[in-house]
Amino acid sequence: MMDVFNLGVPGPSGHENDTYVAEKVVYKVNNLLNNGGIVALLQKILLHNILFPDTAYAFYGFAGFDGRTVQPVIYQPRVANAKPANQIMIDTYMAALGFEKTTEEGHFSNGEYEVWDLVPRNVLVDAEGDIFVVDAEIKRV
Repeated sequence: MMDVFNLGVPGPSGHENDTYVAEKVVYKVNNLLNNGGIVALLQKILLHNILFPDTAYAFYGFAGFDGRTVQPVIYQPRVANAKPANQIMIDTYMAALGFEKTTEEGHFSNGEYEVWDLVPRNVLVDAEGDIFVVDAEIKRV
């Protein structure tokens, strides 16, 4: 993929992703900094898709190289007309999914999975009050 700007309008970027917002999806060009490699990223995507199917990721391709590192491009449905959820909404949502909050903010466990970084910038709420996890760190316990 030669021109990532054909993916959509550049959106907010974080530590590991540059985002591009299209009409129906959000593309994320991932630099693998948080994952350490493509296999770990794909495992994280699989766990995300199991736990949060409404914002399931799919693999799109590769954006090229940054310092000789392949940058995979993934995408997920765009949640239109949404705003960041507050921490009480996030805590309530995760409890409804069977997760218990740990002593760390935005960190949850259900005995099978640990999910963290569930803070307002990574969880959205739409006009109907539905919650959408758009970015989370996840591992099997």
